[in-house]
Amino acid sequence: MLSSQKIGLLRALIANSGIISLHSRALLVCVTALLALSLCIYAILNNQISEQLAERMDQLLTAKARAIDHTDHSGHDHTLAMTPVYYHSGDLEDAQGTLHWPKDCEPSHPPSASRIHRFKCENGVRLHALQARLPREQATHQTITLWATHSTSSTPLSMRAEEALGLAVLVLLISTLCSRWISQSITHPLGEITTSAQLMAEGNYDWRLPDSSIREINQLASTFNRMAKSLQERDKVIRRTAYKDQLTGLDNRAYLTLALRERTQCAREPLSILIWGIDNLDSINEVLGHDVADKVLVKVARKASRICRENLVIARLEGNIFCMLMPRKLLESMLKKHTLKRILQGSLRVQNYQLDIQSHAGLAHYPEHGQCPETLMRRAEIARQLAKKTRQTNIVFEARLEQRSANRLELIAQLRKAIIDNEFCLFFQPKLNLRTNNINQAEVLLRWNHPVHGLIAPGAFIELAEQTGMIRDITRLVIKQTYAIINLCANQNIRLSLNLSAMDLEDSGLIDFMHHMHEQQPEASRHIVLEITESAAMRDPEQALDALNQLAAMHFQIAVDDFGTGYSSLAYLKRFPVTELKIDRSLVQGADLDMDGQIILESTIEMGHIMGLLVTTEGVETQSEYELVKKLGADYVQGFWLSKPMPFEEFKLKHLVGNHDQLVQHL
Repeated sequence: MLSSQKIGLLRALIANSGIISLHSRALLVCVTALLALSLCIYAILNNQISEQLAERMDQLLTAKARAIDHTDHSGHDHTLAMTPVYYHSGDLEDAQGTLHWPKDCEPSHPPSASRIHRFKCENGVRLHALQARLPREQATHQTITLWATHSTSSTPLSMRAEEALGLAVLVLLISTLCSRWISQSITHPLGEITTSAQLMAEGNYDWRLPDSSIREINQLASTFNRMAKSLQERDKVIRRTAYKDQLTGLDNRAYLTLALRERTQCAREPLSILIWGIDNLDSINEVLGHDVADKVLVKVARKASRICRENLVIARLEGNIFCMLMPRKLLESMLKKHTLKRILQGSLRVQNYQLDIQSHAGLAHYPEHGQCPETLMRRAEIARQLAKKTRQTNIVFEARLEQRSANRLELIAQLRKAIIDNEFCLFFQPKLNLRTNNINQAEVLLRWNHPVHGLIAPGAFIELAEQTGMIRDITRLVIKQTYAIINLCANQNIRLSLNLSAMDLEDSGLIDFMHHMHEQQPEASRHIVLEITESAAMRDPEQALDALNQLAAMHFQIAVDDFGTGYSSLAYLKRFPVTELKIDRSLVQGADLDMDGQIILESTIEMGHIMGLLVTTEGVETQSEYELVKKLGADYVQGFWLSKPMPFEEFKLKHLVGNHDQLVQHL
């Protein structure tokens, strides 16, 4: 609460009489000053009139005295002829006892140069007296006294100049005090409002402005009070919702961070932080929709909350990620009773669907794995990512995991530099045409020619490139290098196969890039096969279909790579402009020794032929596997049995220069 300043007596009187507007106050001061100034001017003018009348009375007496003397008749003012002048033969003291001398008269001024005496009498009467001495020969009495009177009852405000000046000073003082009163009545409330605004900016709404005697200031203060109350109520609502997840009702990341910081600062026992995620939530979302996915999150939150204790914090960090903060003893008890396993695994029934939940968790301990909340959460997340990748229920953080994460970050930075410096090179793995027994196709494989570590296979960096989006730039580099040698391959009637990732199919800029390359070398596309995986094609089938149709219109051949490992729909596969089916190594390996595997392989090859596709078997590594796939009717064979991937210069010498139709020796 803001304390109000003590107010003066005048302000208190007006405040008690009611609220007065600022306009009324200013008008009151102006009227008061104008009235006082008018009175002052009136008094000054009245004083001047009185002085003029007194001077004229003096002139009258002087003229009468001269008339009596018969020596001077000039200067007689006839305007005062009606004024009675009394005569007494004798001096001034004797004249004061006569009948016509007013009562109770006192001298008001000393005699002037004209020897006129002025008296103030009762009832506002002013008397002017002249004592004159006559020549001896004209009267027996040498001394006579003349006097005349006039009343000042019609001019009650007559005053001297110094009195008028004092009145003017008084008027100025009153005006100054009134102005100061108005100024203080404005500046003090405005100062309180300014202070209130500063408190409001700092988030402090626990104050109220007092009422003011000025209507406008009072309205402004009331508005500020209502606004502060509204903001205070809204702030309470925001504070309640700021630390809660709106979907599940659990705490959110902000509250977890706050709780983790508070508990680590005053920790009396070891703590543990557990981060887990519903890893198959995206699949549930894609198949059953957002509504079902949201209800899965709510049910997982309720299931986890049932084991919640007073000293346990459970929060939803984001999306499908949850976190628990608990004492170490509670975690050990949960692990012993398999409570944690029931949270991470199991099934839920949502809208008549029985859904299996797949979750993996990462654990970090305080203080062993970190002192601050950010470090603990980051290390628990590192452990969770590894648990997800290795399909373990939970993993406790270890120092080597962070080193692995740091290595990945370093590799990402180096990968970005490798794209700029073009440190990538192409390797080629030939494909044998089982119909003609010659080499007329080869798959282009990428290698990173690292300046320190040497050649790095795609498995070590392609996943990072896809996660960071750098795969788009790498794909363009591969396409450019392939176009640079495609004419030499075309001369030897050899087609080259390039791999496209799922992100490439979603990249609208890739189609524009391929159009640009096609315009420069229109015939090159007839000697290039673009390979896509089942999972890439099924990630967004409609978008993939549109992209592949545009590529096929430029005369590129389309092949489905790693067939048999994904979950492709044959209906979509039939709609795609596919010309080749590449059977994955997993269906070829061991099929020569396993009759069931052989049946699956044969059925797959036959299905490809029924659909009018060429069939390539990948990963053929032994003679018996080669003989089997040839017997089952495959069109092409590819694998270490035929040739390992080789650099361009070696591939050029063996297959692009001279007799490229030569067979390997054991054929």
